[in-house]
Amino acid sequence: MTGQRAAAEPYATRFETEVMSIDGRRVWLERSHFYGASGGQPSDRGTIGDIAVTDVELVDGEQVHMLAEEPSFRPGHRVLCSVDWSFRMYCMRAHTASHILAGAARRLLEDGSYAGLDIGPETVRVDLETNATVDDETLIELDETVNRVIWESRPVSWDDAPVSEARERDMLAFDAEADAGAVEKGRVRVVTIEDETDNRSGNRLSGMTGSTDPWDVTACGGTHVRNTREVGPVTVLGHSSPSAGVCRIEFAVGPQAINRRTAEKRAAFAATAALDVDLEDVSDELERA
Repeated sequence: MTGQRAAAEPYATRFETEVMSIDGRRVWLERSHFYGASGGQPSDRGTIGDIAVTDVELVDGEQVHMLAEEPSFRPGHRVLCSVDWSFRMYCMRAHTASHILAGAARRLLEDGSYAGLDIGPETVRVDLETNATVDDETLIELDETVNRVIWESRPVSWDDAPVSEARERDMLAFDAEADAGAVEKGRVRVVTIEDETDNRSGNRLSGMTGSTDPWDVTACGGTHVRNTREVGPVTVLGHSSPSAGVCRIEFAVGPQAINRRTAEKRAAFAATAALDVDLEDVSDELERA
C-alpha cells in the first residue's frame, strides 16, 4: 500500500488496534486510520480510547498521535479509535475540490499548473503557477467550471504506479520533490478525476489506466471523495499573488460556501432594487452611472 491508510480508506473512521508505544501524550498505534498532516492537508481529529486526539504528525512514514492528556492505557493494550467524520469529510471535499480547480486552471489559464495547497478550517487556498492575468471574469469562469464538474458527478479514483512510469506520463502532474508525500518505496500514489463520459457509461476506471481524457490526474497523498458530487457547493472567494508567476485562488466548501453565496445573492437583490433594473442589467447600469 502506497501512502497513509487514511488516504487509501478515507471512509473508514472507527477501528480497534493495539498501542505500540507511548511517550507522554504521544502515542504510536499498530494500525492507524488517522491522517497525519501532509501536503497542505491538516491532520485528522478524533479520539483514542476516550481521550481526544489534538494532532497527528507523520514521522518517518508513521503516524504519531498527540493526545489532549496523558493516557491511562499502556503499550500492549487494545483501544477503540474514532476519527471525527465531520472534519474528515470536510477535508476530503476540500482536497477533491482543489484538484477540480487545478483541472479548471489548466484549461482556462495560460500555462496553468498546480503549485500548492492549504486546507484551512473555513477556506482553502490553491497556488497555481501561471503567466495569465487573473481578473474577476476569470474567477467567475473558474467558479462556474468547478461547480459544473461537481454537478457532472465524475468518478474519483486512486491507484499507484512506479515512479519511473509516473515520470513518463505527460498527463500526470508529478514532481518527485514537491510530491514526496505521495511517494513510498519507489511508487507514487495517483488521484484521478475521470472524464464525464466514464460516469455516463457506468465505468469506474483505475487511476493508472484512467479515461482517455480525465479531468485531472495528480500525484497526491491526501484523502478524497469517490465522486465529485460529494464535494457539494464550492464558491471561489478571490485571488492574490504571493510571488512572481504564482496566483493563489481562495475558495470555500460546504457551509462557508453557502454563506458566501447567500451574501452575494443579498447584494445582487439590493443592487437590482437600488438601480430598479433586472439582475442581468445591473452591470450595464453601473457602467452608465
